[in-house]
Amino acid sequence: LENNLCGIDIDQRAAQLTGFALMMKGRADDRRLFERGVKLNVMALVDSAGFDSEVLAPLIRHSREGGNPNYGLTPENLTELKRLFEHATTFGSLIQVPEGLTEKLPALKQLSEATSQDLFVSEALKRLGPLVQQAELLAAQYDAVVANPPYMGKHGMNGQLKKFAKAAFPEASSDLYACFMGRGYSLATDCGHVSMVTMQGWMFLSSFEEMRETLLREKTISTMAHLGARAFGSISGEIVQTTAFALKNHATQGFRPAFLRLLVGGEDDKRTGLANGDGRFDGSAQN
Repeated sequence: LENNLCGIDIDQRAAQLTGFALMMKGRADDRRLFERGVKLNVMALVDSAGFDSEVLAPLIRHSREGGNPNYGLTPENLTELKRLFEHATTFGSLIQVPEGLTEKLPALKQLSEATSQDLFVSEALKRLGPLVQQAELLAAQYDAVVANPPYMGKHGMNGQLKKFAKAAFPEASSDLYACFMGRGYSLATDCGHVSMVTMQGWMFLSSFEEMRETLLREKTISTMAHLGARAFGSISGEIVQTTAFALKNHATQGFRPAFLRLLVGGEDDKRTGLANGDGRFDGSAQN
């Protein structure tokens, strides 16, 4: 719960429900769990609008001038952190922390734990903590990345999100879920795994051709279940047609993935077919 599971969302209630579910799962295994002071790495991202980085700049300068530790920081580091999360609740975990700022995160965390009698400085330090925590989660790499990312075509994106997606994920900018696929690669270690349920469009549409070529060249699909429509009982109709896949975050020559074609029936039929391996056929990474 503390060292192996991390979760990020843009919705506070989603993060709260996830934390509750995890704690209840843990409680079923350990009746004294609530007494152990477990700190979950599950959070909702916060925007940096309320963080006044300029208030902390003198604190850094005074520490340096007085011969005290200045945490190895400059005012520019605080400004960069604030700028990074200006639209955190819009861009979510698609945000990528620059390498230079990643190197400063231990020092920023140390600064966020400082105390001050000045009310303005104290408030800035209080707001700095969550920004540093979410930066740490977004900068880390993981053995497994799992998501059911949001679906949104570029025509549904606002101007900020459309511009961000095109700059950060040019091959996948046609839909938000595809951007999350690309972000999953960078969140996973080189030997890690990425598993998602997404819309099926990236498998066929010409707008995702470069994205498919990159995936087949640089990654290895382990298993994919083409679920089509009605894979989830709570979503009716033919609009939401999905595929579920797990891939290795590196290329493995000669590997033969397992593919399942489960386009018929509803949720129960597809769940049974997945468990039984119905519609399965094997392929090579080149196909």
